[in-house]
Amino acid sequence: MRTCWIILSLLCTTISISFAQNSSILWEISGNGITKPSYLFGTLKFTGEKEFYFPQEAKDKIKAANLFVIEDQVDHHAQHELNKALHFAKGENLATHTTPEQYNQVVLLFEKEFGINKTTFETKYARLKPLAISVLMTRLALGEDVKFYDIELLRFAKDNKIKTYSLERIEREAAALNSFPVHEQVLALLHSTTSFQQQKDEFEKLMNDYPQGKLEEIVEYTLHPLDNNQKFIDEFYYKRNEEWMPKIEKMTKGEAAFIAVGIGHLEGERGLLALLQARGYTLTPIKVSR
Repeated sequence: MRTCWIILSLLCTTISISFAQNSSILWEISGNGITKPSYLFGTLKFTGEKEFYFPQEAKDKIKAANLFVIEDQVDHHAQHELNKALHFAKGENLATHTTPEQYNQVVLLFEKEFGINKTTFETKYARLKPLAISVLMTRLALGEDVKFYDIELLRFAKDNKIKTYSLERIEREAAALNSFPVHEQVLALLHSTTSFQQQKDEFEKLMNDYPQGKLEEIVEYTLHPLDNNQKFIDEFYYKRNEEWMPKIEKMTKGEAAFIAVGIGHLEGERGLLALLQARGYTLTPIKVSR
């Protein structure tokens, strides 16, 4: 079931020049009638366990908040819905959406890189959609356990007795994931198999860049699995950002809120930072310690 969370770490969008100059993964929201500052925290969905980074500044802001907010609920229902979104329907699998040569290309990579033979691949992974397989490859290449940001941050908030909310129902995210056409996912997966060493190296760099707030470098890597599909970026990021804005404004008006979203939702002309700024809020980058 953990596979359903893996895909989300690598989905990011373009970066805006105005914010790139003051890059950070943690931002204070103030002004425009806010009486208590709130905070916006950009996360990866997972990293290797050894590379997991949860800065003290973010912990302090969560403990001081009245509300902790994430994109979607994290529970069995959410896992079930995401699992459905990331798997083919009954009777379909990767082989039914690729040529024999393309299918064999993926199988051979799993054998070479992970020691997973064709029988095991077909039993455990062949029903995953191509984008999920592409991201799973990065997960397997880590060779270590992973930590999921939503799960770790939510646990921390609950341990500190902070009220928790989500910005949307999980079905909304599942629908956005399904907006990436399968035939285009196949092309992105094949690109991953032919440039896998580069993908592994860049993910290592991503985990190193994240604590330093190097958003341009992070986004440059995370666009790869999307194959720069603008329609999917619009559906998965921009439209959801715009749907979240009224909720974020309501949550931040009366109470101090700590809002954690995938880092790709922060940046771009229709990213949350720009949308909040356009509505008259002040966005201040918070320096975080290593």
